[in-house]
Amino acid sequence: MPKFNILTTDIDKSYHLGLLPQRNQKNLFYQDSSCRSNLTDFILSSENRRILNKTQNFTFTSLPLNQFIFNISVQKQCYLWIKSLSWNFPVSSLKTIFTNHVFNMVYIWKDENKNIIAYSICYFSKNISHIAYVFYNNNYKNLPIRLVLQVIIDSHQQGLKFCYLGRFSPPDVGYYKRTMPGLEYFANGDWIAYN
Repeated sequence: MPKFNILTTDIDKSYHLGLLPQRNQKNLFYQDSSCRSNLTDFILSSENRRILNKTQNFTFTSLPLNQFIFNISVQKQCYLWIKSLSWNFPVSSLKTIFTNHVFNMVYIWKDENKNIIAYSICYFSKNISHIAYVFYNNNYKNLPIRLVLQVIIDSHQQGLKFCYLGRFSPPDVGYYKRTMPGLEYFANGDWIAYN
């Protein structure tokens, strides 16, 4: 799918059109292989329940991003996780998404010893949500899937219509998302249920 950038202030509409927010500039969206969880079709699969059971020792809190203190310690921890995952994600982009973007919620995850093991950066409106970026300790199996699944569950409990999940181009990008409740992907100008 060809990519293009569009500057917009209607965030929810941009997501509906299959666009995703660009990480370095607020209100700049691009077209890529987008996917979402249609929350009207919300049913946890046996795989979803397995992930919840395997990660039940993890705890989380969520708070508005403008109440989160992004400091050098958080930056260093995220950078170490990024490096261990071999991602190409500059520190400048990290600072932008935490402090000056459309995202407005952060989930802070801890292990059974109360050590922080992940952050999920999200956007929430009255109708939709988007789990945009996750930074996590990759020593914990099933954690990345749980990060996404929890935002979907919370979005459903809040009565939202859709939870956007980012990129999805099996088998290379986001293949694990295929098990998420009500998964749809954007193709040829429309949302298509994933079977």
